[in-house]
Amino acid sequence: MPNSVKAILLVVGAAAVAATMHNIMRYLTVEEGLHAFEVAFFRSFFGLIIFIPVIAKNGFGLFRTDMLPWHLGRGLVNAAAMLCMVTALSLIPVGDVAAISLVGPVFVALLAILFLGEKVGPRRWLGIALAVTGAFVVVRPGIVPINLGTVLVLTATLLVSNSKIMAKMLSRHDSPTTIVAYVTLLMTPVTLIPALFVWQWPNFEQFLWLIAIGLCGTTGHLLFTHAYKLADVSLVEPVSAMRMVWAALISYVVFAEFPDTWTWVGAGIIVVGTTYMARRDVAHGVKRPLPTTEG
Repeated sequence: MPNSVKAILLVVGAAAVAATMHNIMRYLTVEEGLHAFEVAFFRSFFGLIIFIPVIAKNGFGLFRTDMLPWHLGRGLVNAAAMLCMVTALSLIPVGDVAAISLVGPVFVALLAILFLGEKVGPRRWLGIALAVTGAFVVVRPGIVPINLGTVLVLTATLLVSNSKIMAKMLSRHDSPTTIVAYVTLLMTPVTLIPALFVWQWPNFEQFLWLIAIGLCGTTGHLLFTHAYKLADVSLVEPVSAMRMVWAALISYVVFAEFPDTWTWVGAGIIVVGTTYMARRDVAHGVKRPLPTTEG
């Protein structure tokens, strides 16, 4: 099987896993009454548990770094993104969350211009403009009231984009394993602090769902990462939009929620814009930070 086909299948699977995780988060917060902060903590906690064998294999030398303040800052940024995303999932449908978060590559591109000094030509600006237009179609400010959930998704997406830029800068000094180890370790205590103020012990069934969230998050991240090793971002990036399709289908079955026509139209425009940007990056040899699953 060609690597391009393998990459596409991996991304389709990763998108399904990520959509499943977000729907479980919405189920636990909306149907089961668990607070979003507590769900965010358990997502971080089980992610850490799954990562422990990697730490054990590499030893504590894994945490040797001259960039500790940057790692601490990235841990705080990721934890804040997690809290915002899970809270947003408790407020608005999963399909809408997936559609809005598609604008992430635009944030990454703009932040790369500001902090990495990347040069942007007219064609890249065209891709950015298309994606921003699509975002406005999805959100429709002035036509549809902008609620807290929408603001939180945009905030989470911006924070994740910042985290990717920080990871890109850290990669000049530390190994990818060290970068992942720090953020995985730091997110658990940071998300625990707000969770303590709303804490309620989950019952056995809820606990199983929380474990499933941790497994989905780690599995989705691994699938995405492997896919981007097999194929160019210009091929994989459009397929990653499948997370909106999966999110909408699962959400329709579980919650009878489905994005409206304008949300699909806007998401399509965003995908066109971000795909064009990705192709320009490949054509000019620009290396973007590897995408990760938000939340």
